[in-house]
Amino acid sequence: MPAWLVMGHAEICEIARNESAFSRDPRNWRWHYDGLLSEGSALLGISPREPRSSSYHHDGEKRRRLREPLDDGLAALSEKTVVAQVEEVSTRLVDEFGPSGEADLVADWSKKVGFLAVTALFGFDQRTAEQMMVDSAHIMDHTGEAAEARNRMGRNLMAHVQNRRAAGGADLTSSFVRHKSFHDDREVADSMSVPLIAASEFLTAWIALTLRLLLTDKRFAARWAGGRIALDDALDEVLWREAPAANPPLPRYAMQDLELDGKLIRKGDALIMAVAAANQDPLVHTGDMWDEVGNRAHLAWGVGPHRCPASRQARIIARVAINRLLTELDLELAVEDHDLAWVPSPWVRHPQALPVRYERARSSGTEVY
Repeated sequence: MPAWLVMGHAEICEIARNESAFSRDPRNWRWHYDGLLSEGSALLGISPREPRSSSYHHDGEKRRRLREPLDDGLAALSEKTVVAQVEEVSTRLVDEFGPSGEADLVADWSKKVGFLAVTALFGFDQRTAEQMMVDSAHIMDHTGEAAEARNRMGRNLMAHVQNRRAAGGADLTSSFVRHKSFHDDREVADSMSVPLIAASEFLTAWIALTLRLLLTDKRFAARWAGGRIALDDALDEVLWREAPAANPPLPRYAMQDLELDGKLIRKGDALIMAVAAANQDPLVHTGDMWDEVGNRAHLAWGVGPHRCPASRQARIIARVAINRLLTELDLELAVEDHDLAWVPSPWVRHPQALPVRYERARSSGTEVY
C-alpha cells in the first residue's frame, strides 16, 4: 500500500501537532473510503475500518475525552507503586534462571518483563496476564491464531473491567471505571488495550536494545560501569540512536490536498512518521555525544496531542527491569554483535534474539542504577 515516509524532524513535528490537517482516524484513509484495501490485509490491525473507542485512533474532542482517563490514571500512580510492582515481576522472572547457563534476553526477559509489569499496573492476576501476553504476540505477529487471540484478549479485558466495576480496587483499571469521561465498559476495555499492545512492542524493543548496548559497546559500558553516566543515559542513547519504534504504526491521514517539504500530498494519503530517520536529522544534533547527554528532544515518545502518555512509567519499568537483571546475573553475549538477526518488522527495531551466557552475580543485591 502506498504511503509517504516522513523523515525530517521538523516535518514530523509539524504533522503530529496539527490534527486538523493530519488525522489519526483511519476512516480518513483513501484506501478505506475508496474500498481499495483487501479484507485479508494485515494493515487492518493498525488501520481498522472502524476504529475502537480509544484516543489512539481519534482526533479533537473525542480524543480529548478518551485520553483524559489515561492521563489522570497515570498521573495518580506513585513512582513507589510502579517500582514495587516492576521489582516483583522482575524478581519472579529472574528466579526462573538457574545458577548458570544460557538464555535469550529477548524471549526470556525483554518480551516478558515489560508486558507483565504493565498488566500488573492494571491489576491482572498472573495467569491472565501470561495468557494475554501470548495473545498479544499472536496479534502483533499476524499469526494464524491472531483472530482468536484478539477475541480472547477482548473477553479477558471486559471480564476484568466488569470485575473492577463490581469489586473496586486500587489499580489503573479501577481508576478507569471510576472516571466520568468513559461512557461505558467497552470504552474502558478499548482504552486498556492500547498500552498493553504498546508494552508488548515498545518496551520489548527498548529493553532489548539497551541490554545490547551495554553488552556490545565497550566504551559506553565502561563509562556506565565507572559511574560516569547513569542507566538513564543508556536508555536515552537508545531512544536517540536506535529508536525502538523506528517507524511507529501510527499513520496520519491528510485531510486535504497540501504541500509538505515541496511534495504534493493528496487528501486521504497516509503518512508514516520515520522516527529513526528524524532522530538522525543533523539539524537537531551538535555532533558531540557529551553535549547531548540528557537531551530528550528525540521523537521516540511522539509529539503533539497523541504523544505517549506513559513515558515516565515506561522509563521506570525499563530502568528497574534492566537494573534487576544486571544486578542478579553476570552476562556475556554468546555471539558476535554483527551476527545478531533483527526482527523483520517495518515498525519496530530490535534483535530477534539476544543469546547470552550467564552466571549468578557475586554482587547480587547491589543496585547498579
